[in-house]
Amino acid sequence: MGVEFRGMGLGANSGGSGSGGSRWRLRELANQEHFDWQIARRVLKAFVPYWPMAILVTLVIFLTAVGTVAPAWLTQKIIDDGILKGRVSVLTWLTLALIAAAIATGLLGVLQNWLSNLIAQNVMADYRLALFRKLQEQTVNFFASNQSGDLVSRVMNDVTAIQNVISTTLVGFMSNLLMIAVTLTLMFKMDLRMAVLAMVVVPAFVIPTQRVGRVRQKLQAEIQEWLSAMTVQLSETLGVSGALLIRMFNREQAEEKKFASANVKLRDLQVRQGLIGRWLFMWLGMFSSIGPALLWGYGGWLVIHHEMELGVIVAFTTLLAKLYGPLSQLAQVHVNVLSSIALFRRIYSVMDLETEVKSGSVTLADREVLGRIELRGVSYSYPDYDGRDERRPALREVTLTLEPGQKVALVGPSGAGKTTLLNLIPRFADPTGGCVLLDGIDSKTLSLRSLRAQMGLVPQDPFFFHDTVCNNLRVAREDATLAEMEQACRTAQIHDMIADLPDGYQTMVGERGYRLSGGERQRLAIARVLLQGPRIVLLDEATSALDTVVERKIQDALTVLLAGRTALVIAHRLSTVLAADKIVVLNEGGMVAYGKHEELLQTCPLYRELYEVQFGVRDDSRPEPETEKGGR
Repeated sequence: MGVEFRGMGLGANSGGSGSGGSRWRLRELANQEHFDWQIARRVLKAFVPYWPMAILVTLVIFLTAVGTVAPAWLTQKIIDDGILKGRVSVLTWLTLALIAAAIATGLLGVLQNWLSNLIAQNVMADYRLALFRKLQEQTVNFFASNQSGDLVSRVMNDVTAIQNVISTTLVGFMSNLLMIAVTLTLMFKMDLRMAVLAMVVVPAFVIPTQRVGRVRQKLQAEIQEWLSAMTVQLSETLGVSGALLIRMFNREQAEEKKFASANVKLRDLQVRQGLIGRWLFMWLGMFSSIGPALLWGYGGWLVIHHEMELGVIVAFTTLLAKLYGPLSQLAQVHVNVLSSIALFRRIYSVMDLETEVKSGSVTLADREVLGRIELRGVSYSYPDYDGRDERRPALREVTLTLEPGQKVALVGPSGAGKTTLLNLIPRFADPTGGCVLLDGIDSKTLSLRSLRAQMGLVPQDPFFFHDTVCNNLRVAREDATLAEMEQACRTAQIHDMIADLPDGYQTMVGERGYRLSGGERQRLAIARVLLQGPRIVLLDEATSALDTVVERKIQDALTVLLAGRTALVIAHRLSTVLAADKIVVLNEGGMVAYGKHEELLQTCPLYRELYEVQFGVRDDSRPEPETEKGGR
């Protein structure tokens, strides 16, 4: 589109070409300008589970069509057999029949509307669930590569936008088709000559629709992309972190300007979409008036020459509205269907995502887990984000064993691969080389639920839902009792703080736990893992500066948490490093050293530098090796 939004091409916001080389970036299907039969077949498959209702609504539509054209036939009989022949009884019965047809048709219309909306809402619910389920299957890297606002837009905005297609367009197509068929059948039955004359202007309803459909299809794609871009901005700027950043750097006016610009663009596109086809429908309306004029002229001549009864002309002019109206709506259906293709492309671009990390079939529920972790020649590479297929190495042939109950600390400069290594253990991603084993079993063969049930994660910046303390703790165990939660919080040394809150464990923590301090969030995260009771603990220590009292409380909580458990810790605190059974030194994705603290101080220049710089400790009696900088 050539439009920039929030420093990124709009196509990138919706999974377009901004980072086309990434395996996690959403890929759009080809933006064709013609009807896509492959997508049409997939859409129709969505209705298969509701075929009984679809058959019923088709029957109701047929009966409605019959009830709609019946008044024209009854009118002809009223004029020719009742009024002109002076038969009062015939006139009375036919009038009552006309009233009954109107009532029945109205009731059938209500039933049709209810059934069509029921089917539409079911199909939309299926799409939303399928999209949510597919997104839940994706790796953390996928969410790091796609904006959450865009994903939300696909699940909500795009699916909501297809409601009109499902409930109105598809049902309208069937309704209009049956109406045309029933109307033409009655026309040809009443008079062949008049029916042929009525069909003369039909091509004028069909031919102009192709180009209008293609233009509206392109506009629909642009509209959805701008809706997605605006959703992205809203999700970023209305969150706590984004709001703080904007206010800190006085970006309120700049963000408002960006949103206003996108809002104007969206408005203009929607106005254009509303105007597209107006000339077409004016053309259709014109021919809708020409047809009756021709019928009145030719039919009147036939009546004057006693070759046709007057009631037939009246009935035909009534039927023309039942013919040309559906023809006009069918032309609009074609336009709407083409414009909806863009919506379904965006939806199917998510539904067609491959699941990178697939769950295995082996479960650990029926056996005792020791907690032995082995990494055998593990390598991992991220794809580049420049549109090429080359990969960026993050880990290179790391071999490591954690014995049951052993505490291993990971240290290294920023970008050394520590977090990547940690993420491979619970299979947030799978290695591109080598394998990870739990108690001698390849983790790829284990079910994800079974594997992750054995592992507790305390991230550097713990996440909490905008919910109560109680419900955030129950994320670890849904069946946890209040007593169990209180015990976990006491062990994590945060129970007293929670008890002092206005509503205790029912207090809302705010978005991302914003109402809690950094130390409180860390201790609550520790309590959550304690409540889970895993055999293995993965810990990424926070680097934020904490006062001595809070630091001590966190260390005491971690001591209890790690006791008797296998632990892999990205260490930022000196106390963690000193307490570890083994220390792994990573640099540029490779393991450069492995051992105990004193041993590494003597043998690893990089570790000694990290010890002195990162942990703020320096031994002036120890000469600085000349090779130290080269070790980095």
